[in-house]
Amino acid sequence: MSGTNQIINNVSDDAVMHPTSRRLLRTWERIRGEESAPLRNDITMRDLVSIIHWTCILNRDPHKLSYMYRLAGSAICETMGRQLTGTTAFDDWSNFDRETIIRGLDSVVGMKQPCVGRFMAYSYSGCEVGFEMVAVPVISANGRDVHALTTIAPFRDGRGVTADPLVEFHVRKIRILWSDHLPGKPASTPASSSDEVRRINSSFLRVIKGGKA
Repeated sequence: MSGTNQIINNVSDDAVMHPTSRRLLRTWERIRGEESAPLRNDITMRDLVSIIHWTCILNRDPHKLSYMYRLAGSAICETMGRQLTGTTAFDDWSNFDRETIIRGLDSVVGMKQPCVGRFMAYSYSGCEVGFEMVAVPVISANGRDVHALTTIAPFRDGRGVTADPLVEFHVRKIRILWSDHLPGKPASTPASSSDEVRRINSSFLRVIKGGKA
């Protein structure tokens, strides 16, 4: 698998396609105002009511390269075929794909910059569903921890495959969405020089079936 991760300065149509993703980003931008990230408690159920079932909160494990689902929306759990709250996120993904998506999330909690990713999921019988994931930083109630408020939504309704479990996942692209220019960091500088990130397939926009439909 070959490709590059891409850094963009503005959220463009080809960067964020899913309406669920757009709703989260617009809500986050509105509530954070001039701050780098809002308090988690400042974003209410009312703000996210139309997308709450596709929303989750991911918490970085400080001791190992992993994230936990602090909360996971009902539609995400139904689509993945299991209860996710309290479990390790992406634990059943391949090492390459898990590490790639975690590095993207690390930009959210480490640099307080949103990220967008796309991945393909395959069921036991070979059914495939394309997903878009957007994560934005929110500050916990204690004011110290940064969590990733995240939506994970399919490009078509994937809940019909729950009787045929999703068993394989492949990341197609991760992008950082620079919400603020970082001092001393040119906009074109990659967030990570790791081979794992640089090898993400850059053609994913053409292979996810369903597109904007």
